[in-house]
Amino acid sequence: MDSEKKFVAIGLIGGMIALGGIVLFAGQGYVRHVNIFWPEEVRQTLEFRNVDGNTVVVGTIGNSGTNPDLITRADFVYVLTVKNADTKPHLLYVDTVDVKTKVLGPGELDTITIKSKKEATFHYYDIADQKQLLGTIQIKKVTLAD
Repeated sequence: MDSEKKFVAIGLIGGMIALGGIVLFAGQGYVRHVNIFWPEEVRQTLEFRNVDGNTVVVGTIGNSGTNPDLITRADFVYVLTVKNADTKPHLLYVDTVDVKTKVLGPGELDTITIKSKKEATFHYYDIADQKQLLGTIQIKKVTLAD
């Protein structure tokens, strides 16, 4: 009977050691179902619209308002989806970084991406017909507070 108790005690101790090893192994990041270094990104959506005869963009996802100032973080990928909800073609152009959508016909959409390692401010325009300033994209550096 003493040998049975010894066998159970050794089995329990061995099982706890094995469980601790598994937890340590998994906790160090060796077992993941996704990449732990997934790139950080900010996603927003704008729509071109005609309001009282004027071309504007309206924030629909991730922002709001008419001709909004768009804000993202430095070192993040900024993904901007632009949809044309107007009856005439539009093309969104971001100065300084020379990024633009394709010419968007009514109901079409396109996606652009911007990434900056430092703070910056860019203006965005509709340049399908003439260069019309619509708003700004601000890239902000975010740091930990003391």
